[in-house]
Amino acid sequence: MVDFNARISVFIVVFFVLVVWQWARPRGALLQWKSRWRHNVSLFALGALCVRLVQPVLLSMVAFLGQGVGVFEVLALPFWVIVLLSIVCLDCLIYWQHRLFHRVPALWRLHRVHHSDPELDVSSAVRFHPIEILLSLVIKAFAIFLLGIPIEAILAFDILLNASAMFNHTNIRLPVKIEQWLKLLVVTPDMHRIHHSRVSIEANSNYGFFLSVWDAFFKSKRNCALEGDECLKIGLPDTSLYQPTSLKEVLVMPFRGYKGFR
Repeated sequence: MVDFNARISVFIVVFFVLVVWQWARPRGALLQWKSRWRHNVSLFALGALCVRLVQPVLLSMVAFLGQGVGVFEVLALPFWVIVLLSIVCLDCLIYWQHRLFHRVPALWRLHRVHHSDPELDVSSAVRFHPIEILLSLVIKAFAIFLLGIPIEAILAFDILLNASAMFNHTNIRLPVKIEQWLKLLVVTPDMHRIHHSRVSIEANSNYGFFLSVWDAFFKSKRNCALEGDECLKIGLPDTSLYQPTSLKEVLVMPFRGYKGFR
């Protein structure tokens, strides 16, 4: 079974480092942080419970069953090459999964919980509906089985994905030159803010979580907000400014209808 203690330890360290960073050097004022954090932390707790109960058994079992039959096993590549290729392939999968959750109406109903956050900070990175988390686990497990991804690569990727997701949601602004160079390889806060825009054409871009190369390669990268970054508004795209006001409303969002972006 995968050692998820390391993953949790890294998550906690990165989370608190980013919290301190955005507190010391905030990009902008967070006016709704009390209610937002209450919802986001609650969703994180529910999601963590799902992950704790399902992921260790599911992914470890799939990785074990895939030994000797997956693509990487058949190719008989050196172990370090398999680990690197596994991380790249899983990140590409997450990119397309994210894009799919925006385009398929039933999946968007789940994913709009994440976009319903009216402000962005490090806590936004864990604002996902538990059902979306479980679906993501199943999709990842299927890829792990087909490719024969080893347990070590699963752990490494989960750590990278969690850390990068928290980083690119953080309420910080990087120096311009660092931002320009860094976003050539990885997703930065400025780049991901555009994805959380209320304008659908902006929200329908910048799907990456870790590597930014997928958005560039698959023509979904947007470098600047249409009306400038300072005018960019965060929240559900193409709606009448609806925002859930309680955890119950957040959890039932996928099951209540509304005419909006997908």
